Amino acid sequence: VNAGSNSITSFKVTNQGLILKSTVNSGGERPVSITEHNNVVFVLNAGGDGNISGFKLGNDGILYPIPNSTKPLSASGVAPAQISFIHDGRVLVITEKGSNKISTYNQHGTLHTLTSANTTPFGFAVGKNGNIFVSEAAGGAPGASTLSSYHIDYSGVISLIEGPVGANQSAACWVVITNNGKYAYTTNTASNNVSTFKVNTSSGSINISDPISATTGMGPIDAALSNNSKYLYVLNPGSNSIDAFVVGKDGGVTSLQTVTGFTGPGVGMAVK
Repeated sequence: VNAGSNSITSFKVTNQGLILKSTVNSGGERPVSITEHNNVVFVLNAGGDGNISGFKLGNDGILYPIPNSTKPLSASGVAPAQISFIHDGRVLVITEKGSNKISTYNQHGTLHTLTSANTTPFGFAVGKNGNIFVSEAAGGAPGASTLSSYHIDYSGVISLIEGPVGANQSAACWVVITNNGKYAYTTNTASNNVSTFKVNTSSGSINISDPISATTGMGPIDAALSNNSKYLYVLNPGSNSIDAFVVGKDGGVTSLQTVTGFTGPGVGMAVK
């Protein structure tokens, strides 16, 4: 997503690097998040009134707008944060920081909303059985950020499972969850650390495992796990660094490496 250009870009990934394939209008203003399933791409536009808009990714790697796919959010100016598919592409989920709501669209274009358990729902991770895990930054208030779990059914109806669960940290922004669904991690931007939560894979309930499981660079925002969930990476735009951690079988994280020196600040990160 190219927030300043109101566009999105597709690249082909090769062993030699990236090849630019297309750049197209995002269907709105200030795109901030993007999601893909089976070559269907949806982008979340945060500027103006805010909306979501869909694209088809062709076999040639080029993005093509899907007619009549642009939909409004729950209201105007809701400061949306993240969009993601769930239920194998049947439902789209959006967090809205300004309205304190979690919104969904189902395949029939029906909008559902739920007020979040704590204020400022930000990033989220998709877990097992239609459950999502949402970081709630609580407006950045010291020690007030939390994680909550929600269930979304196939029609897009949202219900709270458990939360808010706090770790006494500040400005929880992004969430990642291990492949086995047992552990979730939040990056706490104002606390410069990571918190670990234990997840019940059957019920989706959560509890705090380690309030400060890792110390990071300055202002951690985005995080990502490797495909095998053995490594956790955290992007720190405040110090222009990326921290790498080893993830243990018990969910604990151990510092592996810090990379510095890139031109920043970085905003998002993808890990293979």
